[in-house]
Amino acid sequence: MDDFDYENLLVDILKESHINDLNLDADVWQFEKRKWRFGILAYLKMKHQDDYEGLLNKVAEVYADFNYPEDMDSFINYLEPKDGFNPSQYSKEENVVRLINLFNDFLNKEHQYLQNDNTF
Repeated sequence: MDDFDYENLLVDILKESHINDLNLDADVWQFEKRKWRFGILAYLKMKHQDDYEGLLNKVAEVYADFNYPEDMDSFINYLEPKDGFNPSQYSKEENVVRLINLFNDFLNKEHQYLQNDNTF
């Protein structure tokens, strides 16, 4: 799982499937990348369920691996909050719990989106 190039793996799988149109900006491929990202994040959530700080560090790696998607900004542990929240007014534990709650909200919304999307 560590230092894994998910995008190139997906490209290799698609090439082996003899798919000629590999426009990775096409909606269908963006949707596939979103499914992969969800699967990876859900796996990390299970694997690190007893280590919230470790989970947040792994989530930040996925954030980088997927080219810093804006929809993940709110729960990346090294970014400043954009919603007016001031972390310095809270304990480290409270800040970690806040990020985990935002991460869980994101996963739930992403799961709904992926289940309900019938455009492909």
